[in-house]
Amino acid sequence: MNDHPVLSPRELSARLLGLIERKRYAQAGDVLAEALAQYPDDSDLLYGSALLDYLTDRRDTARATLHSVLSRAPDHVAARSLLATLYQDSEELPAAEAMLLDLLKEYPESGHLYARYAMLMYRTMHLDKAQALAHEALRLDSDDELALIACMMGDLIEGRRGAEQERLSVMMSRHPESLSTARMLITHLLHRGKYGAAKRIAIELLKLYPDSREILALVVDLDALSHWSMLPLWPLNRWGWGASVGLWVLTLLVINGVGRVAPDAVAPLSIGLIAYCVYSWIFPSLLKRWLKRRAGI
Repeated sequence: MNDHPVLSPRELSARLLGLIERKRYAQAGDVLAEALAQYPDDSDLLYGSALLDYLTDRRDTARATLHSVLSRAPDHVAARSLLATLYQDSEELPAAEAMLLDLLKEYPESGHLYARYAMLMYRTMHLDKAQALAHEALRLDSDDELALIACMMGDLIEGRRGAEQERLSVMMSRHPESLSTARMLITHLLHRGKYGAAKRIAIELLKLYPDSREILALVVDLDALSHWSMLPLWPLNRWGWGASVGLWVLTLLVINGVGRVAPDAVAPLSIGLIAYCVYSWIFPSLLKRWLKRRAGI
């Protein structure tokens, strides 16, 4: 007679997910093997298998299992949600968006889904839409951590500061997808010339990884770009060689025009333009060197 009671698929699935939540992956694998031996076609157990594969970096296996689950149970919410995550991780962003939109149509009151969609919009650089979605997520679920992260990222971009931002790096550590989003946002904000916003996000990353010299160097570079003394050079930093060419063309046009109207003003104007060029060549490197020395790198 068997002394061990036969557990149902639901009970085994709950045990499996509990072990996964506590990161006891080896024990979860043992439970999973035993459970699938009894119920090889159970969708919840197969989802648990995909989740375990995903968390242990077997992404291809996880994806194949999820497709198998959805071929049998196309409405399986957890499987669809995890597949959206896999799409996002592999930069298949349109597929991830389509999956999240389908889920939102079915669950329009889910703050967490709105928060996930907001983070995706940050990654696709639709910043205004991302912030609107983040606020809707927080309205629907004020306790959802991902909604708080999405709102705080918007606050950082806009320069709004509050005491709640002190929790940002802690919450980001619990949501790894937010880290890659933060890095992509920094790059995007740099391209748009929003150095202060990029620096604020980089500082939050540094709080999360205080020993990272790479992130510290990034913060120093952004500190230099957003320094008040660099404001006159903003056009050159923002548009690079295009701005330099434009400056020279403008200089020639202005000098020629001034020479015809007020010849005596040509010399002071030329000296000023030369001083600006010298300033643009020498000062940024000096400022960056001083900031690096202050940061100890």
